[in-house]
Amino acid sequence: MGENGTGHRVLVIDDDEKLLQITEELLTRRGYRVTACPDSTQVVSLLKEHTYEAVLLDIRMPGFEGTDLLPLIKKIQPELPVVLVSAYCDKSNQGYYNSLGAFDIIAKPFSHELLLDTVARALDQQEHVPLVLTRLSLREGRDVLYRKLILTALRKTDWNQVKAAELLGVSRYCLIRWLKKLGISY
Repeated sequence: MGENGTGHRVLVIDDDEKLLQITEELLTRRGYRVTACPDSTQVVSLLKEHTYEAVLLDIRMPGFEGTDLLPLIKKIQPELPVVLVSAYCDKSNQGYYNSLGAFDIIAKPFSHELLLDTVARALDQQEHVPLVLTRLSLREGRDVLYRKLILTALRKTDWNQVKAAELLGVSRYCLIRWLKKLGISY
């Protein structure tokens, strides 16, 4: 287990040493700082000791399986995007994996371009939304924050309410209520 590179920190967890090495080399060549972890029982301690910006996680491993680790990872670092990379996942199970907290899934074998694109998307989703509060009011702060989040989600989805609601993790009905409450019209 080691770390290479100088850019975004990515934790790669896979018991397949050869695939782990290939993935580590691929990401390192693209400038990522990679921590390769072949032992799923060490993941929790790694997450408590270091900060990562994305995780690539295999599903079937000795020790903890990926579906067991995913909720633990999200409990330790809720905003950390986790991409499941496994021969045992396919798009028909995407809803289940998303409910566990997965950002996306990649079925093995995969193309290098797909892996790099998915990691880049996972890192891009961690967007910083600037927020300025004019006074210390919880209600006003909440409304300013919700307005920023809603407008950001709408812009990212080309003003598609269904996709924006999905991105925000709420129903379209809930999004429409907040649009009315905050006086947002477009």
